[in-house]
Amino acid sequence: MADSSEPARLVAKTANQKAPSSAAETTSRNADSKQKQTRPARSTRAASSRPSNPFLIPLQLVSGAYFPFLGCIVLVLAGLGLLLLSQWQGRFSIILGSFLILTALHIVIGLFALFQRVDTEDEFEIELPSKWQKGLEKLVERVATERGLDSPDIIRLHAQSMAHIYADQDRNTVLVIGGTLIAMLPQQALAGIIAHELTHCTAGDVRRSRMSSHWRRVMINLEIRFLVHSWAMWNPFVWLIRLYHHVYFRLFFASMRRAEFLADSYYADQVGEEATATTLVLINVLDNMPWANLQNMAESMSMANYRVDHFFEEQVRRLRSASTSDWENALRKALQEEPEWFSTHPVLKERLKPLGVKAKSVLPLAMNMTGEPSTALFANWSAVEQHLSKRLLSIARVLYGERRQAFEDIAAIMRTV
Repeated sequence: MADSSEPARLVAKTANQKAPSSAAETTSRNADSKQKQTRPARSTRAASSRPSNPFLIPLQLVSGAYFPFLGCIVLVLAGLGLLLLSQWQGRFSIILGSFLILTALHIVIGLFALFQRVDTEDEFEIELPSKWQKGLEKLVERVATERGLDSPDIIRLHAQSMAHIYADQDRNTVLVIGGTLIAMLPQQALAGIIAHELTHCTAGDVRRSRMSSHWRRVMINLEIRFLVHSWAMWNPFVWLIRLYHHVYFRLFFASMRRAEFLADSYYADQVGEEATATTLVLINVLDNMPWANLQNMAESMSMANYRVDHFFEEQVRRLRSASTSDWENALRKALQEEPEWFSTHPVLKERLKPLGVKAKSVLPLAMNMTGEPSTALFANWSAVEQHLSKRLLSIARVLYGERRQAFEDIAAIMRTV
């Protein structure tokens, strides 16, 4: 229950920040008036109107009851099985009793997933020396201070992901920024992305996600075991467990989508509703431009054995060289997307609705984003980009080679049939 109040405390933390004293306000009035001309209009959203997460408490209740639920199922199965075996009233009771006990053991074995070593190292991540990214660190600290958010313990770059935040095995909060965003966005837009991600940390989403990873690991392990051992599907208790899993994952993904709206509200506070909508449109349009999509580019270049030292620069070049009709078609596809129950993020049209901004109105801004480039936050972005590009393409080549080998093995088997 302590976690359920985190979003409320986050709202109160921002709403109750002390106003500057009148003396300080007088001395900084001239500087503020100059900044108003360069900064975008920020949201005036009241703290009480922050989006809530109605799925959070049900999710915590279902999570907390999961292991007691499995314990009860195991005890019932084992008890019924032993009862049938003790009566010895024929072959059917022996078979049924053995079947129930075997299912109970099957579930207990599935719980050993809790003790499996989980490798959380992301091969696409790199951590730069502090002197290489002082500008990025200062920007993150400024955003955290302005919005009353928790600062991350570690800042890393990513060769594939756009941006995310998580807690590592040492419980350090790790903020990850993708090379695509740094190459594509100005610093003001990147500040909004940072505010969005830090909100997930301050609201408790990161901590809850790490805690619930144990439950999810067991659930996925049991689901795989049930599907591989089809005999277990004849047991109605297995159906009950799978129904529990389905309810949990429904709540889990619904809660993740609702958390995005709270993060977007702080995003809008940092850069304004229009700038927030512009960046969201840009990111979603990029997903619908195959020739400028990061994954597609990496795969095609690895297939052709190309060497590209400035991969993200090439991506931005392809994006900016697209015609207006290409942008409009990609935006139409993005707006036509419908939410799936297993989606971790809301679709574009759902995220734009609370902002009160139409996608078509900010499309020209997305096509020509201006401002101080985020690449200036690094001491030597060219060297950093080369390192990220090599990391991305080397991994893409390995994956392509493995897939090609798998196809060749299948073809060889088919020729022998």
